[in-house]
Amino acid sequence: MKNHVVASSVVAVAALAGLPMSVQAQAPAGAPAAAMLRYPAVGPTHICFSYANDLWLVPRVGGTAVPLASPAGLEILPRFSPDGKSIAFVGNYDGNRDIYTMPTAGGVPTRVTHHPGVEGLAGWTPDGTKLLFFTNGLQGIPRQVRLFTVPAEGGMPEPLPMPYSAFGSFSPDGKSIAFTPWSIDTRTWKRYRGGMATDVWTLNLVTGESKQITDWEGGDTLPMWHGDTIYYLTDNGPEHRMNIWAYDTKSGQRRQVTTFKDNDVRWPSLGPGENGGGEIVFQLGTEMRLLNLKSGESKPVQVSVPGARASIRPKVVDASKTMYGYDLSPSGKRVAIEARGELWSAPAKEGTVRNLTGTPGVYERSPAWSPDGKWIAYFSDASGEYELYVRASDAREGEAKKDDKKDGQGDAPTTSLVGKPEPRKLTNLGPGFRYNPTWSPDSKWITFTDEASTLRLVNVESGEVKEIVQDLHDFAPNAVWSHDSNWLAYGKTDDESGTASVWVYNVQSGEKTRVTDPMFPSSNPAWDREGEFLYYLTSRTVTEPIYSDIDSSFVYAG
Repeated sequence: MKNHVVASSVVAVAALAGLPMSVQAQAPAGAPAAAMLRYPAVGPTHICFSYANDLWLVPRVGGTAVPLASPAGLEILPRFSPDGKSIAFVGNYDGNRDIYTMPTAGGVPTRVTHHPGVEGLAGWTPDGTKLLFFTNGLQGIPRQVRLFTVPAEGGMPEPLPMPYSAFGSFSPDGKSIAFTPWSIDTRTWKRYRGGMATDVWTLNLVTGESKQITDWEGGDTLPMWHGDTIYYLTDNGPEHRMNIWAYDTKSGQRRQVTTFKDNDVRWPSLGPGENGGGEIVFQLGTEMRLLNLKSGESKPVQVSVPGARASIRPKVVDASKTMYGYDLSPSGKRVAIEARGELWSAPAKEGTVRNLTGTPGVYERSPAWSPDGKWIAYFSDASGEYELYVRASDAREGEAKKDDKKDGQGDAPTTSLVGKPEPRKLTNLGPGFRYNPTWSPDSKWITFTDEASTLRLVNVESGEVKEIVQDLHDFAPNAVWSHDSNWLAYGKTDDESGTASVWVYNVQSGEKTRVTDPMFPSSNPAWDREGEFLYYLTSRTVTEPIYSDIDSSFVYAG
């Protein structure tokens, strides 16, 4: 992304103010994307889920959903009472997120908890008289949570014996509980193997005997007790995806129930199922599925949500409110601007502001104007991932006549192009995020970096992509071109010492040469206009030397 800040570019940016643009969206035909149906719970006859910050009910077999609750903000973790006549959930009717209950058939919500701390609803007691939830509000340490029970009609919470406890599930007789000591279920730590990985434990509430029933090095979480079996979520398996497993409390044997390979099972919730056989509803990628515990088979639940979807209808918005990337043309007469996922060309003084892309549903960003003024390079996710594209700097056929008083034309009219030339895709790198496209002075090459701090070089004519270097310390190399386009200079952190050095790269031969002493950190190279000298920043003083662990000598660390 370029950031040449000049007075004329400020005027050009201002030209976008008040300029409307059409924003179109792909409206779902009757049914929203099932990935948006979150935190599902299943009861004897219905499924409750959160969608568009509201709770909805739909029959277990699927169909048209009806609204259930719509307080301010997001409602999460609904749970049916054992008889299915009530639903508890976390919501905000009174200015704080607390636990509420309400009749499944509709009615007045009842506030159950009143503490300002964070609360997560785990379920009900088997007799349906109390709710099971965890909170950090009564532990004295914000990161520590503990399970409590509270009467369903409200009252004082009572702590369970486990000082560290999060999501849990009672045995059918209510004498034991399965739980995890803490929860990382809202984290994004996929395939996590660190110290916060959870295991499932059981505790006999009568005898006080506890037992760790899982020992997988990854995550074991969200236990659900049905009969003599405890179902839970884990990424222990050949797929290394979160799947549902089962633990037999009689034999102590564990078995895998689901075997999904592409997506993680998310937010499973246990219900009674037909004839008490048990079933689990869960999210899976773009689906909401229902698992029959007797057969071990699952099927998607098709849901239609009625009502207007005003938030996704096509509308006109002011693109000037969301400007991010920009680059001044070589002549200084126009500026390329990234605004609301489109590319614009705006004049510095007078003329027409043009939308160069006009692609609703596609995000274009990081425009970079070529030194010859003919092209604009940018990144676009038209293919599903950000790839490098180039397009003519003026999205129309060039004009022979030129008005010196106006800046309506492009920097270099593309007279050889007919109509609106299509953009050209230069890379096919696939998943990843790319940054900072930088043209060579002769407009034949482009460099850019990515999320892995890899510097790449692209031949604009052939589309050939070369990987120049990767900084393993995650400091993206900032490459600068020599005036003759034959050399690149960049800073790179040494793989072992962690000290940055300045390197040069020969574009023709591919040879890389370190030009500064690795003893001291050096970075931010810049060529002089003639290409004879290379300037850079460096620190040549040792203000905080690292001393030896066993004596008073010290090592110059740079």
